[in-house]
Amino acid sequence: MLAGLAALAAVAVVTAPDGGAQPTGFACEETAGPDVVTGSGPGDTASGPAAILGFNHAYYVDRSAEQARRFLTADSAIATGDRLQAGTNAAPADIRHCVSISPLTTSSESARWAVTVTEFRPSTEPWIARQTVTTRTVDRVTLISEITLA
Repeated sequence: MLAGLAALAAVAVVTAPDGGAQPTGFACEETAGPDVVTGSGPGDTASGPAAILGFNHAYYVDRSAEQARRFLTADSAIATGDRLQAGTNAAPADIRHCVSISPLTTSSESARWAVTVTEFRPSTEPWIARQTVTTRTVDRVTLISEITLA
């Protein structure tokens, strides 16, 4: 059970009351540098940061587990079951997010990233999740294999 809770927390799933106001303090500047990538855009599978952005965009903006799974390896524990869609359904429709990604380690088969996901919910202070995300690149396609709490 604890592993399931950790997986949900790792994808920044929390339940908070819905409010009528706009998210407080929302600002997410799109940046792409060698030491940090920041944004909330749709991403793609061209690199680790792009896959991480894509996963979070599918989760928060598209609100689709099916779309988010396109950014996960087939053996990723996050890809299984209904937890992913349950998490997107639990978040308010007007939630906003911002992702900050920095490289940790790289090997010939995978890369690890320090990721901070900030949720901006109506009428509440921003909520921050710190994660370590592992990506793998096969045949020029980069996907997320693991997300853990940092």
